Amino acid sequence: MKLRKSAVVAAGVIALAAPAALPAHAVPAVPAAPATCLLTAFGHAMPYVCGSRTLSPDWDHDGQRDEVFAVSPPNNYIYRISAGSNGPVRVGNGRAATMRNWEIRPSTQRRVYAVTATNHVYYSYLGTGGWSDWYPYAP
Repeated sequence: MKLRKSAVVAAGVIALAAPAALPAHAVPAVPAAPATCLLTAFGHAMPYVCGSRTLSPDWDHDGQRDEVFAVSPPNNYIYRISAGSNGPVRVGNGRAATMRNWEIRPSTQRRVYAVTATNHVYYSYLGTGGWSDWYPYAP
């Protein structure tokens, strides 16, 4: 009798320790990909992450944008479109969550800034060979 009582108690402890099976609808969902919007500039269209900031620098200060920079899904690479491009062109291997700002440095160097999903800021500059890779920004 003692042995049977021990077996029942042990089975009860095991039953309490084992997690109950979750119904199929309780399985956590994979996060949804960000929504995609369409940006049109200079006669070209490019998908970009809805809600992310795009940049439209006016490098020569004539009141008109000269290029457009945006984060494009699904890999969040940074692309640009200009009047002289044949469509969207990837800027180095830069990936970001959103664009931040653009500026012309006192040295006349043109820069664009982007922010990653972890809030790190990176910049790319326009050199003689085109846009550079991305570098960590340290104010």
